[in-house]
Amino acid sequence: MESEWQRLKLSDVGVSLIDCVHKTPADAGEGIPYIGIPQMKDGRIDFDADPRLISEADYVEWTKKANPQANDVVLSRRCNPGETAVVKAGEKFALGQNLVLLRAKTNAVFPGYLRWVTKGPEWWAQVGKFLNVGAVFDSLKCGDIPNFELTIPPHSDQKAIAHILGTLDDKIELNRRMNDTLESMAQALFKSWFVDFDPVIDNALAAGNPIPEPLRARAETRRALGSQRKPLPDEIQKLLPDAFVFDNRMGWIPDTWTAGTLEDMVILQRGFDLPQRLRIDGEVPLMVASGQDGTHNIPKVNGPGITTGRSGKLGVVNLVLRDFWPLNTTLWVKEYKNSSPYHALFLLQSLNLENFNSGSAVPTLNRNHVHNLSLPVPPKPIVKAHARIVEGLYEKILFNSEQSAFLAKLRDTLLPKLLSGELRIPDAEMLVADSL
Repeated sequence: MESEWQRLKLSDVGVSLIDCVHKTPADAGEGIPYIGIPQMKDGRIDFDADPRLISEADYVEWTKKANPQANDVVLSRRCNPGETAVVKAGEKFALGQNLVLLRAKTNAVFPGYLRWVTKGPEWWAQVGKFLNVGAVFDSLKCGDIPNFELTIPPHSDQKAIAHILGTLDDKIELNRRMNDTLESMAQALFKSWFVDFDPVIDNALAAGNPIPEPLRARAETRRALGSQRKPLPDEIQKLLPDAFVFDNRMGWIPDTWTAGTLEDMVILQRGFDLPQRLRIDGEVPLMVASGQDGTHNIPKVNGPGITTGRSGKLGVVNLVLRDFWPLNTTLWVKEYKNSSPYHALFLLQSLNLENFNSGSAVPTLNRNHVHNLSLPVPPKPIVKAHARIVEGLYEKILFNSEQSAFLAKLRDTLLPKLLSGELRIPDAEMLVADSL
């Protein structure tokens, strides 16, 4: 098999390079995504990573030269030179500065194979060979990239390799979308119960009790749904009151809710020191202000749990489903007095914690400042009922996440072996079939 494989330049196999427009369009605030280096994530374009949005007119102008098509490979030339992301069918965007498109234009390279050959060891060896080391940023020159030499197998093998690796990647992407949907469901349930008070409104309508003026529009929406409203199980619906009471600090809150503070629901605690020299790679997530950053071999806190930024990056709230170690740049929930991890996640997100910065040079969150925030406190049985429902959603999320981590590891293990011919295609197909 390997005798049929040839080491060739990209230009020799019909892979063309299409450069970007070397200026930046105006930010229209809405419209079509203008994708830059920050939106390249894990080999795909992350449209949720806050891209600049541009007008239709600018989109037309910017895509005259470089119009991304399905199976094109977006390549970063600067900042993280060599990193690539594939363009999926139906994705519409304009190409940002310091990015180029690689496009298979002949039958010599199967379009779906190009995304994988630009991730293998040979690719990174070529990046290192042609890299221009700069004082601030390293970079690749457009004129050098077509001279990258890579081993190109026969077309049939390219298709088989693309199918094997693509099958794993498609399952990982499906799991990601499923988890996004499950998290949206959990967020919607929190909002319905603890922000909009939908179950309380439903009970008040059923009992004929008066609806406070600020809640009447929501009540009319609920009434208009009629039988389309999804009722809660009777044992849960009975936990919720059927009337509202007025509090001078809170306004109208459900009867049986109390006027309290954040500290009545959760206790935040500073994270733990762990010097770099003492960290040992393992299965335990290390949590920093912005989220997970590495692993350790022993946990400090039992999961599921909540962390948020204490120093550096404020406002990011994370639900950690496994046992974890919160580092000293975080605050973590030490006690759920009248909450749960699934309730506290969305409660803390709703507080816009980034607005409570008490630092000067370095953004800092003082837990005592947020502990004293006035908030309506729901009864414990209602919080527990909410947790029982949402826990099932996050069990599915954890399963999907762990499966995706396993499949990503398998994909990254198979990739260099398939690209080099070390692993036979039928053997790889069996490994993938056994893993799905």
